Amino acid sequence: MKKIALDVSSVLSKEDILTKILSYLSQFDLNQKRVLLICEDVTRATPLYQFFPDFLQVIQTEASQISVIFALGTHRPMTTAEMQQKLGLTPEAASNIQLINHNAFDDNLLVEVGKIDNVSVKIHRSLSEHDIIIALGSVLPHRVVGFSGGAKYLCPGIANKAAIDYTHWKITRYSESEIIGKIDNPIRQIIHQIADLVMTKFPKIYVSVNFITLPTGIAHVFIGDFYSSYQEAAEVCAEYFVKPVESCASILTYIDHKCVDFWQGAKAIYNCGSRIQDGGKLVIRGQLSEKISGTHGEIITKFGYSNPETIQNLVDAGELTSPVVASHMMRVSQALQKYQVILSSENMSQAECEALNLGYLDPNDIDESQFDYVVYHATDLILTSL
Repeated sequence: MKKIALDVSSVLSKEDILTKILSYLSQFDLNQKRVLLICEDVTRATPLYQFFPDFLQVIQTEASQISVIFALGTHRPMTTAEMQQKLGLTPEAASNIQLINHNAFDDNLLVEVGKIDNVSVKIHRSLSEHDIIIALGSVLPHRVVGFSGGAKYLCPGIANKAAIDYTHWKITRYSESEIIGKIDNPIRQIIHQIADLVMTKFPKIYVSVNFITLPTGIAHVFIGDFYSSYQEAAEVCAEYFVKPVESCASILTYIDHKCVDFWQGAKAIYNCGSRIQDGGKLVIRGQLSEKISGTHGEIITKFGYSNPETIQNLVDAGELTSPVVASHMMRVSQALQKYQVILSSENMSQAECEALNLGYLDPNDIDESQFDYVVYHATDLILTSL
């Protein structure tokens, strides 16, 4: 049994982070400007609370209006408490700014910026109502766009369901090895095309702040436009998060608290599954407090993780109408054709797992010595071939 985890690294202090961000922003005139901050949601682990209150105090001395929109994509809305906790704000401090949950499903909140392959691309209208747009979030390996960060905070972050559906279903044409951990890939190229549409439609000041976040804190900050800062951050991210290993028969993965459901926890499959031999098994250990999915659980439970052909037939027949859900179900089902996927959670029963075509392991029965690899931070680390 071999344990695999993120390498320990020194992290930046609050002062270091603030200095980097404020130094970059000093080139812009914020006086009486309306500032929109696009932030990652509760499913991501960047400790924005570490520096955000001080950052807010500084820009409040100049800006006439400050709003924060959480880049939910199609994730569930955050509660007021979650928004305040994410930013480290007291209720009193939060009352001085506008906190917005993005809603990809409500066209009344969106404005069209153009089309990609005849798919209408819309963005949250708050972007059109501000002068300076600053996106804040981490760069991590991602199954749809290679790495998160950069222009991903525009789409899927604050984009419409149709655009999000388009990118997430298109990913089914590619293998994980073609996308995940690849800085430049076909889906990232589409995301950049969408960013071009947004910035052409709404010429403003755009700033992308990309963090490399480890369990111990923020290790690096890259700031610039949506493209160059992402590129720099992703190159460094790969040094931390990509781990070459031999193929094996069994992997035990641990997922952290930000994976509140299997929708997020399935990243352990995308990240680690390629190293499992045919007939092997992948165990995912996590709390999964919202079970399969807080947003899409009803649809997934209805159909279960059957096989790719069945899922494609459901899509073609118009029974499975959400491409985002279909893409997730397709990926998990493809994995199940090769190896067992087993959940180990206090909040999922054996009956619930088996109804979905997943295995179940009581958390109390886990024996790490029975696995070839034990992977910590499995929703962030990528296992690749040697």
